[in-house]
This record gives sequence, structure tokens and C-alpha cells, in this order.
Amino acid sequence: MPSMRKLKIGLIGEGANDVGIADGCGGWRFGTMSDYLKQLLGSQFDLEFIPIKITQKDTKALKTPQGLGGRYSKTKFKGSAKKLKYFLMHYQKVDFDVLVFFSDTDKMQGEKSSEIEAKKQYKERKSWIEEGFAVVKTRLNLHCILMMPIRILECWLLGDAEGFEELGCSPQKPKLPKKPEFIWGEVDNPESHYPKHYLKRILKNCNFDSNTEVFKDIVRHNNIDNLRKNCPNSFEQFYQDIEEFKKTLF
Repeated sequence: MPSMRKLKIGLIGEGANDVGIADGCGGWRFGTMSDYLKQLLGSQFDLEFIPIKITQKDTKALKTPQGLGGRYSKTKFKGSAKKLKYFLMHYQKVDFDVLVFFSDTDKMQGEKSSEIEAKKQYKERKSWIEEGFAVVKTRLNLHCILMMPIRILECWLLGDAEGFEELGCSPQKPKLPKKPEFIWGEVDNPESHYPKHYLKRILKNCNFDSNTEVFKDIVRHNNIDNLRKNCPNSFEQFYQDIEEFKKTLF
């Protein structure tokens, strides 16, 4: 039986729950990014993940207009796309096949934030990152994939009941939201619909802690078709981008 093709994936994210965190012993404790990618690619490829650690301190030290030189010096690299600028400045060559970039869209909106406004922000911030992707592709000949919920990661984690049920948790108090992509609330109110608080309440009622390892277990048991149906804007976009990438490999 022939061995599966090796696929090396560079990961850029925001923290422990998505890209992961150093384990203190020279290794890396991966977050949910690797689990989502195993769900979408793991049956066809032998996956290896290469985390790329870029902190807010790193990006704050960048001088915005300059840094890359030549025709790319005018690329603004707004918002989280500044991580791509840092990446370009520190990686002249790469030893992986594709770069997957995770970013939340929205962290500050209040209770009355509308779906229209959320979609507008998603589109705007997505365009900033895609502008950076264009430079990465030209300079490094590297395929890039964006992994970005309309709001935050926990919205995707609330997108499929099977991910909870396989752990022995049936979400009842509260039930899973009908539109998990858009659930939102006040950050300072633990009883609000802010996705982190909402997810924490579900897990608490099932006697689970709200932490990275539990999140990874949820993702590993997700029904991808359910996620696509329940998060038809942002997760579906990520799914389709993965499918397009796969076509370049065969």
C-alpha cells in the first residue's frame, strides 16, 4: 500500500487556542488549527505542522510604510496582516507547502452589533490579509489560506452539536445558537452571549472546563457538513479554500 503524500503546513495564529503555545520544553502544544486541518486534509495526506510564532510585540515594532522595499513598500499590511509583513521580513525561504493564517475578525463589538456590520468588518479585514497574501505568494511562491471566523474562534466551536455529544455533553443550558457565526454580547458580562462566555456555560453544565484541550476534542469530533451548514459564511469559505488548494496538489 503506497504511503500518503507528505504535506507540510506553516501556521500563523493568535494564541494557545488556535495556533498553540510553546510547551516550555523546546516543543509546541498545538491548538485547534491543526485539528481543523486534520479534519479537512488528514485522510489524504501525512500532515506536518510548523508553528510560526509572531507576537503583538513583534508587529508593534514594525514601521508601517517601509520595511520590504521595492514595489511592495506601499503595501500597508493593516491589522492582523502586519504578521504577514513580519513573516516576510524574517523568512526569505520556507520549507513548507502552504501557509494557513488564523485571525479573529471582531473582538470589540457590543451587544447590539448587527450581522450586516459583522459581515462588513469580515470583508474588510479579509481584504487586508489577502493583500498581504498576494505579496507572500509573489515573493516566496507560497500558497496561503485564510482561516477566519466572522467573529471569533468560539463561534465555530459552537457550530456543531456532534462535537459536544461525542464527549458526552448534550448542550441544553444553553442550547447551541441557531446562528453561531453571529452570536455576540458584552465581554464584561459572564452571562452575556459573548461566545467565550456562552461556550463556557455549556461546558460548565456538562462538567467540562473551558480550555484548549477540550476545544481540540470538540473539533476532532465535529461533523464538517454540520459546520458548513451552521457557519455558511466564514467556515464554508475556509472549507472551499482548502478544497481549491487540494486541486493544486493532484
